[in-house]
Amino acid sequence: MSKFICIVIFIIIELVLLPVTIIGMMLFIIDFAVSVIGKKMSLTTYDPMFARWSWELLGKREDPATHKLAFALPGMSRVPVTLAFGPTLLAMCLSDYYFGMYDYPLEQSDTLFNGVLGQRTTFFDKVMQQQLDQVEQVVILGGGWDTRAYGMAQREGVRVFEVDAVGTQTYKLEAIKKAKIDTGNTVFAAVDFNTESWLDALKRVDFDSSKKTYVHWEFVAVYLEPEAVAATLQTVANDLAPGSAIAFEVMGQHIIDGDTSLFLRFALWEAKQLGEGWYFGVNVEPPAEENVAAYLQEHGLTLTNFEPLGGTDKKGRRDGAYVLAVNG
Repeated sequence: MSKFICIVIFIIIELVLLPVTIIGMMLFIIDFAVSVIGKKMSLTTYDPMFARWSWELLGKREDPATHKLAFALPGMSRVPVTLAFGPTLLAMCLSDYYFGMYDYPLEQSDTLFNGVLGQRTTFFDKVMQQQLDQVEQVVILGGGWDTRAYGMAQREGVRVFEVDAVGTQTYKLEAIKKAKIDTGNTVFAAVDFNTESWLDALKRVDFDSSKKTYVHWEFVAVYLEPEAVAATLQTVANDLAPGSAIAFEVMGQHIIDGDTSLFLRFALWEAKQLGEGWYFGVNVEPPAEENVAAYLQEHGLTLTNFEPLGGTDKKGRRDGAYVLAVNG
């Protein structure tokens, strides 16, 4: 079928099932708000989890652990979630039309929205698979509801560590137990990022900084102050074995400064009111890759992978980039 016909079929199914979606969304919002209010955990962990859960159901990305974890998490009751999101998933399956957050794999994105879900997951999946052949340890820093530690990262001869804030990790471990997920050789380390070094927390659970390590830092840096990001990069550069690497995102400094669309400025303002504002940015004016490389060099790291994020504005500035940097 042509793309046009696929879209028409998709729209028809969505319209027919719209009452189900509306009822489900109302139930979901109420249930989610009641379930998570007052809990000390990051709400932004849900967006990528929803995307990975959807891809698993659609057969686009194998992730059985996320499939199990989803309904064990706070705010994820099976009936409201199924009613709210099921019609769209069904419409895509029957029409073979996929869009936005449901598009995977996605090597490049033309919008920031697609870039922080489809392209982001594609990039970090690819980099982790490459790094597993080169390192002895993997650190998932700020893991949220990510389940790579119990699937993709499990490889003979590689130790896996997952580090997160105390509150988020507590709820995750409860959900893992409830969902009966096999975590393999994963070692968990809880840390108060405001008062303690994540490396110190790792050393409490037998992490060996003399072994070559890959640090997976997915969409965490943007929520931190620049000084905190610099401290993590310098830890990788100075305190981990030569050849160790870190993958993370850099957002355009102009976006952090509010020099962007009205819609995005409002979205970032709203996120800040919820306690999850964006604070870290890097100059991505042309030549963006050279500017990012210079920033990393200042902190003792060498840029090895650079993938532009989103589109460009009238000044040629990208929304940001996903990067892999190596020490030594």
